[in-house]
Amino acid sequence: MKGTFRALLILLIATAGTASAQDATPLRVGIATDYAPLCYKEGDTIKGVEAEFAQQLGKDLSRQVDLVELPREQLIPALRDKRIDVIMSGMSITKDRGKLVAFTQPYLRVGQMALIRSADFQKLHDYAKMNLPATKIGVQKGTTGAQYAHHSLSKAQIKEYENPDAGIAALRTNEIDFFIHDAPTIWRVRGREAEKYADLAGRYRPLTDENLAWAVRLKDHKLRDQLNDALDHWRDNGFLEHVLDVSIPLRKYEVSKER
Repeated sequence: MKGTFRALLILLIATAGTASAQDATPLRVGIATDYAPLCYKEGDTIKGVEAEFAQQLGKDLSRQVDLVELPREQLIPALRDKRIDVIMSGMSITKDRGKLVAFTQPYLRVGQMALIRSADFQKLHDYAKMNLPATKIGVQKGTTGAQYAHHSLSKAQIKEYENPDAGIAALRTNEIDFFIHDAPTIWRVRGREAEKYADLAGRYRPLTDENLAWAVRLKDHKLRDQLNDALDHWRDNGFLEHVLDVSIPLRKYEVSKER
């Protein structure tokens, strides 16, 4: 009888070990490194708010985290094809995206803002000047900024760029009059990198009202619940706000209070 009990105990321990190993499979995080300070690269290292969040998630979930770098337009297809498990890349919640992925609760409330040349501040500080036939607007391809410009600035000339730095460079060389992007990009240019971009000025009135969140597959309820639990915990212990404070020096953002 004792031998039978011992054999059963060993079997239960082995089974539990197998389950733990299965639960500890790497969490594959899809990230596009085109959006400083949220996600970017220094040399071969992926850095930014999302990278720090992913690292902490690994600790909280006791899982290895693998950052999978992808072009922004490939993030949702990769998630749906099960090549990654979650998108953590400064993604705005939209109705169209919500048909393809399941968003967590938001962690940051932002909106589209604009950069102009400092020398043009008096001439272009009025947002009404944006929607004119002679005005050239720069946006990043495939972003909510591009959607806003095409929908709301139909009279202007819209030029699309592969990443924010390309759009900012075009603004500095007079190729465009405004560059529109998410607020963290504008804060980065006029905050942490203000000395480098002394020739540019930010227009801080939000053009849109958006929330940033992570995305999982539509039916991945377990992972979505785990991520939401982590966000709740980070709000309570101050980790969420601390990371954003360090990475985004200008306190013009709003930490989402949704739970």
